[in-house]
Amino acid sequence: MEIARKLGIGLHLPAAFSAAIFAYASLVVIRPLLLGAWGYGFPYGIMAHLDWVSNVGYQYLHFHYNPFHMVAVSFFFATTFGLALHGGEILAAANPGRGQPLKYGGHESVYFRDTIAYSIGELGIHRLGYFLAINAGIWSALCMIISGPFWTRGWPYWWGWWLNIPIWGPHGFS
Repeated sequence: MEIARKLGIGLHLPAAFSAAIFAYASLVVIRPLLLGAWGYGFPYGIMAHLDWVSNVGYQYLHFHYNPFHMVAVSFFFATTFGLALHGGEILAAANPGRGQPLKYGGHESVYFRDTIAYSIGELGIHRLGYFLAINAGIWSALCMIISGPFWTRGWPYWWGWWLNIPIWGPHGFS
């Protein structure tokens, strides 16, 4: 934080970087410590990484059923999609066709306002991207910390929790 202040940048940048560091540390430090062996850590190298991902997926039986994984992947896709749309919009405004004038700064907001009847604005789209990206890192870290140390069965079994709610029992609401 002190470095950010000296450089004159906002504290949101160290916060975002901290989310990325937390996601990395959860794979290579926190999870292996909780499981009791460094061998559970995330390996380096392309093939070792792919093998590790595959093995973790098999170990927890349908890893994509992990609710934290679902939320993290949704945030990753939303971040990629939203910021790709934003980048395409900026390129379209900054690179007009032959004979067309360069678009002004508010053109992007007007386009979305006219197309989908709402525009988040120039600052809002960056705040939304920031929010989505930080959440993608945090939820992916939680996904990996929970799998193993706190949930050892296959993830499809977790989804049976709703069967234990009393209203589903043999007596229903009575």
